[in-house]
Amino acid sequence: MAYVNSRQVTGPTADQERLIHRRAVRGAVGGGIIGMLAPAALTFSYFPSGVIELLWRSGWSWALGGLAVLACGALGTWSGARLGRINGVREGALEAGEAVLSLYSVRPPVVDGRPTKPADATRFELRVTDRSLQLWDGPDQLWRHPWSELRLTEADDGLLLVHHGDRAIAELLLGSGEVVGPWDALLLGAQRLRARRR
Repeated sequence: MAYVNSRQVTGPTADQERLIHRRAVRGAVGGGIIGMLAPAALTFSYFPSGVIELLWRSGWSWALGGLAVLACGALGTWSGARLGRINGVREGALEAGEAVLSLYSVRPPVVDGRPTKPADATRFELRVTDRSLQLWDGPDQLWRHPWSELRLTEADDGLLLVHHGDRAIAELLLGSGEVVGPWDALLLGAQRLRARRR
């Protein structure tokens, strides 16, 4: 498989399509189940038992509860299928025998001339495999480079700089809610993977 420097332009193979479909179906089923169980779990955990008993006796609460369960189930099914498809596309892009070592929710400091927010980290994912480093924006692979061609450094303000040859190809901030000093493990792993790939 050739290494990608920009968005992927070729379509998936038949095996990749099956993998994507399986992941989307699995995500839809799991999301639908969680979506349908969530209203009941939230009701029993946050409402006092006296309120639950009162709702149990009134007839209109069943209709309202049923609508809430159906709406949450539909939303869970949709979001599960969407996330399952994205994961299937990402898994389908791996080479034969390639293994994902770790995943990072990241965000570039600037996208399309605008500063990013911590919530944008759900869009971008940095995938570390035993053969390459990949940056994804949803289901789109932005770039993929083998370890032998990459050099990673950390700036003072927690910014990860990814160098390909002589130029910096990415500046990345860690996603929200991550621990301080998170790039240490990635930098150490990158040194080991680069040495192994030479």
